[in-house]
Amino acid sequence: MEVGECIATEAPKAPVTKERKIGTDLEKYIAKPYVARALQAPDVGNPDGTKGYPDNGMTVLQQHVAFFDLWSCLSLGDFQRFMPVNLENMFTKYALTKPDNLSLKELWQMTEGNRAAFDYLGWMASKLEWLLLYYVAKDKQGSVQRSC
Repeated sequence: MEVGECIATEAPKAPVTKERKIGTDLEKYIAKPYVARALQAPDVGNPDGTKGYPDNGMTVLQQHVAFFDLWSCLSLGDFQRFMPVNLENMFTKYALTKPDNLSLKELWQMTEGNRAAFDYLGWMASKLEWLLLYYVAKDKQGSVQRSC
C-alpha cells in the first residue's frame, strides 16, 4: 500500500466515490468534526454553533422544537446528537451547483444516494421530508441554503 492510500476518499473501481466527494479538510474549520455534538450544531461558517441562543441543556433537535413551542417535554434518545461531519459531507457530496446551497435536483439526488436497500417506506418518507423542507426553506433562487 502506498503512502496516502489508507486515507484515499476515491476508489478507481467505484465511480460513485469520485462523483460524491467528501470534505477532507474539516479540521481546519471545526474542532473534531467527527465527534457528535449534543448542544450545538457547528458548521464551516459557524464553528461554535449559532451564537445568541441558549441551549438550556437540550439537544439541537429539542432546541428547534422548543423554539417553535411544540412539545416542552420532548425526550429524545442518544441518536439525536449532531454530527458536523455529516452536514459538511452532505454539502460537499451533493451541492455541486453552489457549495452552500442545494437545489431540488441535488436534494433528490441526495435522497437517492442515501437509500437503504428494500426500505420502500423509508425511501418515500425521506423524499417527503426533504421535499417538505425544500418547499418551506427554499430561497428566491430555488435552493436550500446551508444556513437554514
